[in-house]
Amino acid sequence: MLVLAASVLLGWAAATAVLGQHALPTAATVPQASPPAIAPVPQTPPLAVPSGTVADRDARGTESPIRVYFAPPQSGDPDPIDQALLRLINSAQSSVACAFYELELPAAADALVARHQAGVRVGIVSDSDYRERLAVRRCIAAGIPVVFDERPAFMHDKFCVVDGRFVWTGSTNITENCMYKNNNNSVLVESAELAKDFAAEFGEMFDAHRFGPDSPKNTPFPEVTLSDGTQIECYFAPEDDAGSALARFAESARQRIDFAAFSFTSKDLAEAMDTRMQAGVRVRGVFEKRGANSPSSRYKWLTEHGAAVQTDTNPANLHDKFLVVDGSAVATGSFNFSRNADEHNDENLLIIHNPALARKYMEEVDRLMN
Repeated sequence: MLVLAASVLLGWAAATAVLGQHALPTAATVPQASPPAIAPVPQTPPLAVPSGTVADRDARGTESPIRVYFAPPQSGDPDPIDQALLRLINSAQSSVACAFYELELPAAADALVARHQAGVRVGIVSDSDYRERLAVRRCIAAGIPVVFDERPAFMHDKFCVVDGRFVWTGSTNITENCMYKNNNNSVLVESAELAKDFAAEFGEMFDAHRFGPDSPKNTPFPEVTLSDGTQIECYFAPEDDAGSALARFAESARQRIDFAAFSFTSKDLAEAMDTRMQAGVRVRGVFEKRGANSPSSRYKWLTEHGAAVQTDTNPANLHDKFLVVDGSAVATGSFNFSRNADEHNDENLLIIHNPALARKYMEEVDRLMN
């Protein structure tokens, strides 16, 4: 087991070693365009984050190593989520490792192919249910190696590791629906240590073909501190018992819990919220309407126990899976609040201790509930 873990980690972690020092890709690199336009491929990585973009600065004026993007893009958004992802891929100089449950966007496929043709090492892991997507076939035809999870359960991740330094992850599938219709979120993090975590997870699937319960517990840096002091807890499911981590996170609340959930069937998480409500903690959240009244949903149960919950009003889907505690930290990733996510699928979950970021997620709950 240890030999396999070491070889997997050395595989893509080594391949994603940083070739140059550069900051988070900037909004100025890729012109905004209506979907599904193909973004141009820059020849050099961007070097600075201009003021006025989604990227925040701390009290010292230092560029933040983490930022969040929400979908669908809102009117006047200076840095929409689709352009941010394309810009990240286009900036790759050495490697791009993508675990995409569903890859459908033509622009994303074209960006990956362009990087491959430029000599960047590109690899993709996807779920076999979507192997016939034209974007996937485009990548395969161009010579990009694609590995599929052939199990009944899902390879449900939506992450990308670029140049061993940048990690993109969240709830957003790489599809027109998830980018332009459904409510989603993604974070872009600059951290070589976090990149090694995700490269190790990618290597399990891409190199070793180990998925779901067969995945080894080998995350090299379960806790990461970013350059601005942000602390991140990194979990992969099923091997890291992410469901328990999420319940513990909810139990840590002293004032309030805010969430948005595509699927919320977890008894442990609901009971953790109830425990905190009994101690005076305010709980509010938004459920995806299509599943809210299913027998396994915790929507009615939480309502009866005093939570301020409602269903979403998006004609498409609310596809988010995030939870904010006390306005100071947020849990987000591909991880639905469900048993399948915890025990069967391949998933990831980050708990990010950053009040400025958490406030943005709380503002998104405000918007979804109003």
